[in-house]
Amino acid sequence: MNNARRRTIAIYGVALVLPLLLFVALQAAFSMQTLRSQIEADALERARAVNAAVDAELRAELSALEVLSTSELIAARDWPRARARVADVQRARPAWRDVTLTDVAARREIWATTSASDSGAIRPWVAAYLGEGAATARFGGVVRAGDGCPCVTVHVPVIEAGAPRYLLSLRLAPAAFQDILLSHAPAGSTSALVDRDGIFIGRTLDYAAKLGTPATRYVRGAIARGEGGLYEGVTYEGLKNYTAFETSRLTGWSTHVAVKADLLSGPRLGSILLTGLAGLTALLMAFVIAAYAYRQSRLRRDEEARIAQSEKLAALGRLAAGVAHDFNNLLMVIDSNLRKIATRSDDPALRRPIDNALLASERGAVLIRELMAFTRSQPLDLSPVDLAVLVETLGGVLGQSVGEAVTVTIDIAPDARWVTSNGSQLEMALLNLAVNARDAMPAGGRLTIRSRRSREARAFVELEVTDTGEGMPREVLDRAMEPFFTTKPPGKGTGLGLAQVFGTVSQSGGSVEMRSTPGAGTTILLRLQATAPETAPTAPDA
Repeated sequence: MNNARRRTIAIYGVALVLPLLLFVALQAAFSMQTLRSQIEADALERARAVNAAVDAELRAELSALEVLSTSELIAARDWPRARARVADVQRARPAWRDVTLTDVAARREIWATTSASDSGAIRPWVAAYLGEGAATARFGGVVRAGDGCPCVTVHVPVIEAGAPRYLLSLRLAPAAFQDILLSHAPAGSTSALVDRDGIFIGRTLDYAAKLGTPATRYVRGAIARGEGGLYEGVTYEGLKNYTAFETSRLTGWSTHVAVKADLLSGPRLGSILLTGLAGLTALLMAFVIAAYAYRQSRLRRDEEARIAQSEKLAALGRLAAGVAHDFNNLLMVIDSNLRKIATRSDDPALRRPIDNALLASERGAVLIRELMAFTRSQPLDLSPVDLAVLVETLGGVLGQSVGEAVTVTIDIAPDARWVTSNGSQLEMALLNLAVNARDAMPAGGRLTIRSRRSREARAFVELEVTDTGEGMPREVLDRAMEPFFTTKPPGKGTGLGLAQVFGTVSQSGGSVEMRSTPGAGTTILLRLQATAPETAPTAPDA
């Protein structure tokens, strides 16, 4: 068994085993990813549970305050009895620190349950609420001032004639919310409940010291970015973590449940490493196998192509040589005799026909050379082409080709000026497009030639030729570039114009795109390879 065969067997053996190894690695990666997702989902669910319990507690307090806001004593402006009534309710609800009644219209405090004398000055947390509008009940943030605080605030407006007339404001101890947080947070975790501004209402660690103080910048940043999700951060204790958080739609407060970074980064890192290793191995082996197979296939194709090309060139060479030999013999006889006649004849009437015949003979020789070039399948001679110079040179010819009824507009962008092509063939392509545009605008119109850098591929320049003519239906557009296909009457066109355009652009390494709508004109887009100006040759002096 030779070495080449052994290598082939080894490669195919690895190709059979690799999918199984890849499956095992991906399965392990999927399991790690599933574990990470479960941890994230559990943390988010705990945050939602805390919010739900806190919302329920606050709704109960709100309901009690709303009942007081509808008291007939307030409606009758019997302030002493109204204050006494609220104070009785406060004594029955230990979490209530105090309740104030504020005149919204006069912007003054009427009474407070914890103050025997009424100064009339509005409390800061009440002023903040009034500044935002007192039309609806609202849960405020943390208030640090006052006996038994930090506290959280609840505001309920007293409506008269459809507008807020007074405001009942409650300061509420946050101990109940701390208990809720502790009952739902994972054991040993760092979790917190914060208000809209990121001030601690509850925290599983160091609660007494942190209550009423700002949370970390990571917490505040998460609140500013959205209503929930997962973010990476560091606690005040230096614990790196991923934190799941959810914001209550009722209060705007948010619960944050931190998970040790290792619990999530470990599975994620393992998943990434396994997936990456499996993918890298698969790509490497696939590349080796594909390269080997491609090399073998290419060797066979190249050999077959060389044989076929050799046979084709040999046949074409024989044909071209035979045709050239026969034509050359005929042309030599014709040319020789014409020149003899020309030297021996002094008749002016014969001189012109003889010159025409000699010119036709020379053109025949040119045709033979072109035939030989065609049979050798010679590619275009490509070089940098300056579109600005090319179009400027064509200006007069274009004007004559399209006629006075067609207005020609030229716009060559400075950064879309140099392309790689064959100057002569590109000139012919533009002339063909201009003639087609003229034929599509029998009553006159506008022909626009402009260039720009391709948005899809900056290495290409788009040379756009647009007319305002009759346009083409879909069935004509699909066949427009086929050689010898034409919709013009016999004798008016050969059907080779667009085929020449397509051939020139294709051999220049570009592509052609056509867009046309009946009655709305046609756009031909020539996408050519761009050439940097510094690589282009300097035009010779005129």
